[in-house]
Amino acid sequence: MYIRNVMHGRDFIIDFVNALLAVGILVMVTLNSFGDNSGTYFVHIFAFGAVLTALNCVKKIRARSGFAVAFALFSVLMAVMAVLCYLKL
Repeated sequence: MYIRNVMHGRDFIIDFVNALLAVGILVMVTLNSFGDNSGTYFVHIFAFGAVLTALNCVKKIRARSGFAVAFALFSVLMAVMAVLCYLKL
């Protein structure tokens, strides 16, 4: 019953996508740490982080929380870092 209620919750899809993104980030960080291709996944890591924080921003906006501004700023910062890594600056 509890699981059914959680799955029908308002933010279940966002939480599920966030969990998948977090696992993807962990896998890419692990792959980035080994081998000769060090640093090749930074663009993807920052892009996934930007999407993760943007989804959390949406969740906080729905909850009418003031903390959504912090998530929005951090999401923009992560997106900028992804672009800078892509341009190799």
